[in-house]
Amino acid sequence: MFRRALALLIAGFPFYVHAWGWEGHKLVCALAEEQLTREATEMVGRLLAEGSELKGGSLDFADACLWPDKVKHSTHRNSYENHFINVPDDATSIDLVRDCPAMDCIAVGVSRAISYLSSPASSKREVTRRAAALRFLGHYVADLHQPLHVGNASDRGGNRIRVVFRGRNTNLHALWDYGLLDAMDYGYPRSLSHLSGVRHTPDDTSFPAWMNESLALARSHVYIDTTGERLESGSTISEAYFVRSKAVIVARLTLAGFRLAELLNRIAAGESPATLHLIPVRPPPAD
Repeated sequence: MFRRALALLIAGFPFYVHAWGWEGHKLVCALAEEQLTREATEMVGRLLAEGSELKGGSLDFADACLWPDKVKHSTHRNSYENHFINVPDDATSIDLVRDCPAMDCIAVGVSRAISYLSSPASSKREVTRRAAALRFLGHYVADLHQPLHVGNASDRGGNRIRVVFRGRNTNLHALWDYGLLDAMDYGYPRSLSHLSGVRHTPDDTSFPAWMNESLALARSHVYIDTTGERLESGSTISEAYFVRSKAVIVARLTLAGFRLAELLNRIAAGESPATLHLIPVRPPPAD
């Protein structure tokens, strides 16, 4: 009886379940799919077909990008902490030795997914693992671009900050995962054509820089109201905060789609994981 009641309770509060919401994840992967090269399109199609042995069977790319949230508490429990990285409140940049000491964070999740995607599969198990890696990569790249997935350790990326938005109780992390998108009436596929018009210029930034981007946005736009005050539990989210957030959300969704496509295009072109500069090399200690 308790388990059934708990399941019904969770179902009634979708804010707490999926990063960027299901709609946001679908939009990111659909945006990426539009920007794939012919080789990458063929690779993605093959990997999606090879996912038939995974829980839920074969899926299209947009739905496949939801899969990691569906299995992180069941068949892939060891992937839960690969959806985020939390840092000290006073940190201004990521330090993986400090912030990912047990090798359980989003940097490791992305790096592992790319390694599997870049490696040949010589057994049925490896084929299925590689198919799962595509789903994880699509999901994690989207997660990374939600600023609170690189948030404060003290409040667990905003999960412990209770806020009120338009009369509804939620928390700051959930607001950015799902609530603001819902208020913007963004969804898949209806918002795809609008977001497809936002283009980004290729750059040479590496994956660590992407994490630091999200951290900087969390500090400057997410944890701080438009009055300059830090949001605390019990805060009411203003309409001015919502208006300011819309441009950030559009930029992060479209940039996530663009960067995901770039990664997949490079993998399909045969680049090795080492050339993608995912994990920074920590310099040796001074003598």
